[in-house]
Amino acid sequence: MEQSMHSRARLAADLRALGVRSGDTVLMHSSYKSLGGVEGGAAGFFEAFLSLLGPEGTLVLPSLSYEYVTREQPVFDVRETPSCVGYLTEFFRTQVPGVTRSLHATHSCCAIGRQAQALTGTHLMDDTPVGPNSPFAKLPEMDGWILMLGCHPDHNTSMHGVEQTAEPPYLLDRTARVRYVLRDAQGVEHEQWALRHNFVLDGWYCEQRYSRILSLLSDSEVRRGRVLSADCVMMRADAVWEKGRRMLLRDPFYFVDRVPAEE
Repeated sequence: MEQSMHSRARLAADLRALGVRSGDTVLMHSSYKSLGGVEGGAAGFFEAFLSLLGPEGTLVLPSLSYEYVTREQPVFDVRETPSCVGYLTEFFRTQVPGVTRSLHATHSCCAIGRQAQALTGTHLMDDTPVGPNSPFAKLPEMDGWILMLGCHPDHNTSMHGVEQTAEPPYLLDRTARVRYVLRDAQGVEHEQWALRHNFVLDGWYCEQRYSRILSLLSDSEVRRGRVLSADCVMMRADAVWEKGRRMLLRDPFYFVDRVPAEE
């Protein structure tokens, strides 16, 4: 084993120190590179994490596909369409046995564990990227946690769902819905008419500043630490949704900075 390679035991110990417990439901955004090397690679990483969560726990990773499923290419295949948000997400989707993926054109999630089907099973019903039937929106109901493992809190996709509950004017392109064709695991095709994100308003581009949610959370609602070489933040999902929505109702632009849009 290379000297730079961290052991699975160290990984599990760091996750426990951060606050991950057996039986937890965790939605994880991740940067594999930031970990600095894990014994057994990505397979070793998931073996250690899932062992820590145990049979009552659930692990969820976004498997977003908005780069591949577009207005011009509106076909999503739950088995074949890759994730565009990092190495661990694609490894989880394709290499970890027992993982299930939600059926959504641009913002699907993959999950494994006790709550996996409950989290992923109704995503097709949404007509927005992060709607009320998405795994993101269901996480607070299950006392879930959002883990930013080595990636910046601005990349917290759940905040799109928080925004949808308050409807700030910049979020969605309401000029036209896109007709998507979604193929499920049995090859059956489904139709989904959905809006896409916009973030352009009156000549301004609204840059996401979702890390500002951290200043709204109490000490019991956010945990910070290092997992191997990665700086990490873990947040209670219910607090993120409740306090984020409350702030947006006061200030619709709280979680964005407006900069001139490119011509």
